[in-house]
Amino acid sequence: MASMTTLIWASLAVFAICLAGGVALAAVRALAAWRAFKLLRRRVGDALADSSRRLAEMERRLTAAGESAARLDEARRRLQAGLRVATLLAGATGDTRAIYGRIRGLVPRK
Repeated sequence: MASMTTLIWASLAVFAICLAGGVALAAVRALAAWRAFKLLRRRVGDALADSSRRLAEMERRLTAAGESAARLDEARRRLQAGLRVATLLAGATGDTRAIYGRIRGLVPRK
């Protein structure tokens, strides 16, 4: 009977050692998982902050581009008006030269 009691105590000791080892392994893995989760959360937060900053910069640039486009459109309209005036003046100059040429043709030369 003494050997049976010894076997029971030995098996209980092996069970306790295995249980303690399993709990220790689970605790180490849980700690590693927690650290990985915290790192992931920090990196996701940093990535979201960076994305928000980039989006704000893009919004600012798009607003500036819209304003530039409006200024360019206004400058284009002014240029078109100036070109119409220049075309009119060029036509008038041509007419004036033609009239001057006819008058000059009427005046006798020496």
